Amino acid sequence: MAETEDHAGLPSFGEEERAGLQEARASPPPSPFFSAILAAFQPAVCDDAEEAWHNHINQLVSDSDGSCAVYTFHVFSSLFQNIQNKFCSLTCDAAGYLGDGLRGIGSKFVRSSQMLTSCSECPTLFVDAETLISYGLLEKMKFSVLELQEYLDTYNNRKVAAISWLTNCKATFPRGPRDGVITCQPGDLEEKQLELCQRLYKLHFQLLLLFQSYCKLIGQVHAISSVPELLNMSRELSDLKSSLKAASVSVANEQPSSSTEPAFSSSEAAVQSVLECLRNKQFSTAIRHIRDCRSVWPNDIFGSSAEDEVQTLLNMYFRHQTLGQTGTFALVGSKQDLSEICMKLMELNGEIRDMIRRAQGYRVLTTFLPDSSVSGISL
Repeated sequence: MAETEDHAGLPSFGEEERAGLQEARASPPPSPFFSAILAAFQPAVCDDAEEAWHNHINQLVSDSDGSCAVYTFHVFSSLFQNIQNKFCSLTCDAAGYLGDGLRGIGSKFVRSSQMLTSCSECPTLFVDAETLISYGLLEKMKFSVLELQEYLDTYNNRKVAAISWLTNCKATFPRGPRDGVITCQPGDLEEKQLELCQRLYKLHFQLLLLFQSYCKLIGQVHAISSVPELLNMSRELSDLKSSLKAASVSVANEQPSSSTEPAFSSSEAAVQSVLECLRNKQFSTAIRHIRDCRSVWPNDIFGSSAEDEVQTLLNMYFRHQTLGQTGTFALVGSKQDLSEICMKLMELNGEIRDMIRRAQGYRVLTTFLPDSSVSGISL
């Protein structure tokens, strides 16, 4: 319903432009300026994912041509992966402290974190800047990103609260060095553990809301998929990602090269070689080239060592394939999968909430615990 309204009255491509889009699947000729184009428009490389996201938001606010907005999904995907890793580490730490107490609720938290990390890899949407402008998506994206940031700020506050309370618990009721048994008054310990569970629950629930907010942003932009004039490269990039993932695993098991000589005379030569590898399906070689280039040109167009090299290659390939073209997009990752994952996580969060309520003797906890069944977020 909303998608139809969004497209009404918006400009559509004529026959000539449509024919040109169909030809866009063929790789454009090598450009002597492509590396400069990448360097001019891609976000500044930053080893800290949160800092990179904040820098991106600051630039996005004043973005008028979409050149910054097109990288929103790339930057947030890197951030979310970083958040997930720290989230799982904190959850496992807390679950280890809880042990078998409170009827094994710690294992539920671990299961929740495992489900998030194994199933909720953030999808990435690739789109050219002109398409964002033509279909009036730039301002919508700005609003949605600011909303996403609010969820992120709340998540960070709840993470600090959970870490602080866990640290307090460990200091107040440390486990014995040998048997792991806590020696203290049972009532005091249980009260501390219940508070820790409440804070962990709020943290898990907030991460779910953050994930859902990102799904909402993806859905807003992906609505253009119903426009027949646009060229959809989703399958092509999804297949490329699968091949690169497999190649990355294979290359990871290789011994690092002992050569100290740079493989390329310039970053432009390196870019052209990488693109040639992708065109010829030499995926392992492309992965090796990216790794070599990152050591020669750190924090450049090839990204930092902390970034996902597959994501960097996908971005490079899409930007080159659409060089000088408009009306192209690709969603790498299933939107439908996101809905299913969110539903499963909602159910699991509900189970955890109910376990905390039972552990507190069915005391009324609605003041303290948000209800996952009325999150107000839909995909």
